[in-house]
Amino acid sequence: GQYAMDIYTDKDEPSKLTRENDFVVHSDGDVKTVVGYFGSKTYITIPNSVTNIGAYAFYNCSGLTSVTMPSSVTSIGNYAFSNCKSLTSITMPSSVTSIGIGMFDGCSSLTSVTIPNSVTSIGNYAFFDCNSLTGIEIPSSVTSIGNYAFCGCNSLTGIEIPNGVTSIGDGAFASCENLASVTIPDSVTSIESHAFSGCRSLTSITIP
Repeated sequence: GQYAMDIYTDKDEPSKLTRENDFVVHSDGDVKTVVGYFGSKTYITIPNSVTNIGAYAFYNCSGLTSVTMPSSVTSIGNYAFSNCKSLTSITMPSSVTSIGIGMFDGCSSLTSVTIPNSVTSIGNYAFFDCNSLTGIEIPSSVTSIGNYAFCGCNSLTGIEIPNGVTSIGDGAFASCENLASVTIPDSVTSIESHAFSGCRSLTSITIP
């Protein structure tokens, strides 16, 4: 379906799908995409030659605690690290421009993330239910925060939305039960439905 890939060009061509150590890699010209990981290591470094991390590539890798990506990576697919329940930290290179849909959805042990200055958008459900996330710095390059992007991040106590963000999506910070204060910059022109619904500890909010 939506995430299918061409594995063979024809019967006489070599497979586009190869195994490099514990990674399954799809190669198409200069584009090399990690489509799966079948190892048991808790800390991994993505191979230097990889340009893309495919959708669902590390989905449900429950033992994975830390991931480092090389500067060759330019794209990370939707739900790439979803449900990696032991993942505590991740380092993304400055070549990445967006945090895709559900990229860290259900990563309940994730405590810190460094988002590079190259990122311009945070997708829907990007950090959904990351309930150990205590703080996150959103770079000034970001212009949009997607629907339910930080929904259920119960450990967030404060969030600084940079001047440059123009839209905050549906339920973006819903059920962030310990979020105490929010300052929304002058650049924001729309705040969608339920953006701060269920933020029981919110005592102050500044709206331009």
